[in-house]
Amino acid sequence: MSRIFCNSFFVVFCLAVLTVSSAFAGEMNIKGWEKGSEYDSLYDNTDRDVFKGTLLKIENIEPMDGMVEGVGLLVKDKEDGEEVLVHLGPKDFVEPRIKDLRPGARVKVYGVLVEIDGEYDYMCAKLKAGEDRKYKFRLTKDGTPFWSLSPEQLKKEESTE
Repeated sequence: MSRIFCNSFFVVFCLAVLTVSSAFAGEMNIKGWEKGSEYDSLYDNTDRDVFKGTLLKIENIEPMDGMVEGVGLLVKDKEDGEEVLVHLGPKDFVEPRIKDLRPGARVKVYGVLVEIDGEYDYMCAKLKAGEDRKYKFRLTKDGTPFWSLSPEQLKKEESTE
């Protein structure tokens, strides 16, 4: 009986591993968020800035027409009390990485202020929440979005957090 249980467990385990592997092996949908796209070209790495605030809300965004859904944060700026929409990146890439992020968190946002359709938003490169949580979305050296990196490059960058 235990041999049957072990064999069944092994088969179920292997199927679970294959399912998870195939999910990660699939291409993420980042249409409109690609490196070199119209949206990406708005990110001027020489004009980086930083601000502190309180996370009010996590929301789905579409920064420009035709882009796939992304994730944004509504942050209340600590200095002037203004609400700032912070673009993190495409939903498929961002959501699994920010599962522990919650409204009310004190955040420090690194990135670039951009104008899209007459509105000023913030394209995030890195986000710190509290004392110990860091989320990286772009390379510091040149602003390359993490979702456009090869799996090897991404693994290297995420291991240096």
